[in-house]
Amino acid sequence: MISIKSIIVKFSEDKQLYEGFKKILGKYPKNIELYKIALTQRSDVIFTKSKSKKKRTNERLEYLGDAVLGSIVAEHLFLQFSNKQEGFLTKMRAKIVSRKSLNLLSQQSGLMKLLVQQQSHNKQAKGAAGNIFEAIHGAMLLDFGYKTTKKIFIQQFLKYVDIKKLIEEEVDYKSKILEWGQKSKSKLVFECCEETTHPSSNRFRAILFDGDIILGEGYGASKKEAEQAASRQVMYSGKIDININ
Repeated sequence: MISIKSIIVKFSEDKQLYEGFKKILGKYPKNIELYKIALTQRSDVIFTKSKSKKKRTNERLEYLGDAVLGSIVAEHLFLQFSNKQEGFLTKMRAKIVSRKSLNLLSQQSGLMKLLVQQQSHNKQAKGAAGNIFEAIHGAMLLDFGYKTTKKIFIQQFLKYVDIKKLIEEEVDYKSKILEWGQKSKSKLVFECCEETTHPSSNRFRAILFDGDIILGEGYGASKKEAEQAASRQVMYSGKIDININ
């Protein structure tokens, strides 16, 4: 059965934009004008012939989207990690809604392709990817309501976020293992060397010693990364009794 919305889209001058958002969000927008505003940056603003009014920009929607994303991510993490404390949840939320993360989500989901189709400021658009992502979610909140916006974010966007990787990045393995070494009165020492023949970018090798005993080793693009990798390898090897969480 053909829906009324499909008929509207078919004959709309914004058909391409409707279809673009349908592909990204999983459903057609109700009020396409909200999404046009969400895609309009300050740099894209033009004056009318009378020069008395400006086109509306996405700054207000960006403000709204920032708030709703923080709320959605906070709730999702709270439910998913029921055994984690406030500090962990706060840091994870900050990582997911960081400018770097939102920029990446905007690119991966295809939102920036829609922006490039709408505007000519490609270079500026790429730099404002995170702002666009927030503004779109502000538009979604007004268009669909909180419950549907949350569902769309979790189903259509959160799939691009490697939460397991973010958790691993959050753990300072070297600090944890050095703390364990102090408590157990172990003589932990890192030895690092550069291996120029290594086939990948992980040119540095770190070996963790406890006295004369090798506990483990790791590789990284820097000495710091190699030491973290060695510490992580030891912690997960079961050779020492240490709380990883």
